[in-house]
Amino acid sequence: MVQIDRSNTAIVGLDLYTVAERHQSGLVDAIKEQITFWKSNFYFVSASVHQSLDGVRVFTYSQWQPKFDHRSLQRPAIFSEFFPPDSLQLEVSASQSVSAEVEIAVGDLITHLAEFRMMPVNQPEMVKRTTTELDRAMSNSPGLVSASFHRSLDGTRMFNYGQWESKEAFEAILKQPGFDPNKPYWEGLARNEFHLYHVTYVETAG
Repeated sequence: MVQIDRSNTAIVGLDLYTVAERHQSGLVDAIKEQITFWKSNFYFVSASVHQSLDGVRVFTYSQWQPKFDHRSLQRPAIFSEFFPPDSLQLEVSASQSVSAEVEIAVGDLITHLAEFRMMPVNQPEMVKRTTTELDRAMSNSPGLVSASFHRSLDGTRMFNYGQWESKEAFEAILKQPGFDPNKPYWEGLARNEFHLYHVTYVETAG
């Protein structure tokens, strides 16, 4: 089982890919192959592959024991056919769920990944605001299963990893005051964008 937990000491590795729609499935297969190499690494905890609904994005959410940087790992030769990923190290800064645990699993849930880019000096303020933001989202969003904020260790970004019962449930929140994507509620602190995904593959150590 892959869990997102603020008390977890694991470091999150996030690899963001942009790809031509016709190559998305091939990239997913290549990443699965890569994860078989990762599993033999002593520091490996888990990895999950997410495939975007629009067909042109893929991201890998992996977990590693502390003090290990997954970006140091050699990539299979097939990755030369794709643009290199935007790879970051993250830690969970806040998380809430309708259940006791936030679990990443293959299934029917929709995942949204929102990316917030900022100056490093603004990240502490962003982290401070996320608890209030999660309270507001979880109490006003029917169909929202979980939401977890992650901060990048280099200070330049934050990510909101959210799980939804359906695409329609996610789209409904965009009509609520304060969630309109054309009116950034963190204007002056960060620029943001989001995309929707399905979890297509999950692997754990052992």
